[in-house]
Amino acid sequence: MNTMKNEKTKIGISSFAYCFATGRNPYQKPEHIMTPFELIDKAACLGAGAVQFGDNLPLEIYSDEELGKIRLYAEERGIELEAGMRKSTQERLAEYISITQKIGARILRLITDGVGFEPDFEECCRIFSSVIPQLEETGVVLGIENHDRFHAREYAQMIRTVDHPQVGLTVDTVNSLSLEEPLDEVLSHMAPYCVCLHMKDYTIKRNNGGCGLKITGACPGTGRLDIRRCYEACRKLSPRSFNIILESWMEPCETLEESLRTEDDWAEAGVEFLNNMLEHI
Repeated sequence: MNTMKNEKTKIGISSFAYCFATGRNPYQKPEHIMTPFELIDKAACLGAGAVQFGDNLPLEIYSDEELGKIRLYAEERGIELEAGMRKSTQERLAEYISITQKIGARILRLITDGVGFEPDFEECCRIFSSVIPQLEETGVVLGIENHDRFHAREYAQMIRTVDHPQVGLTVDTVNSLSLEEPLDEVLSHMAPYCVCLHMKDYTIKRNNGGCGLKITGACPGTGRLDIRRCYEACRKLSPRSFNIILESWMEPCETLEESLRTEDDWAEAGVEFLNNMLEHI
């Protein structure tokens, strides 16, 4: 396992760039749900070099034979794979480390919480420490993602407590707004441990006749996020290689068909924007 800066950053797309195509939105669900093979095809067509499967496109439902086919399909198209999961009990984490290895991936992005499961700081550290032998055996690297409950400084402290090179952070550039944490604070604490960088743009608008604010997604490069600064901070502070993975907080359009077309447009624009950014850094 090699996590040092000797690999080129790749632009990747997450299954969370396609929340409508994967059936994530409960009000606009397509009859056909996107498959892992179709997400890989999307990446190849867009000129992305990586795919990250989030928990809206769970890999646990596939057999070992099917996981092997997913791995081969990606390899044939030159797409690097990353896995993702939610609800990081010790048992599920062990299962997903194995799944990550079976699809030939190096990064396992994880969210600690799930329905009925909200471990405290000490329990999180215990769970992550318990799988270190399996990480060493498989070469998988954990990327713990900032979400809604812990602050950025607490995620950084988890990494220092576990203290192993195969346990790092997935730095999400927008999630910590739920805790009212400014971007500079998130980056200062989390960027030194970055093994994966989630990028999604956003906007803040007046709502309810001006009596309130609404945070929602924006087409990459058109919102409030300083995307280049996020990448440069992580590149400067993290000693590890990492990919930039595109996600989306797109709101539904009037019809499902329009939502599906628009998220395709956002993904295309996002990959183009990020590839152009890397070319000029």
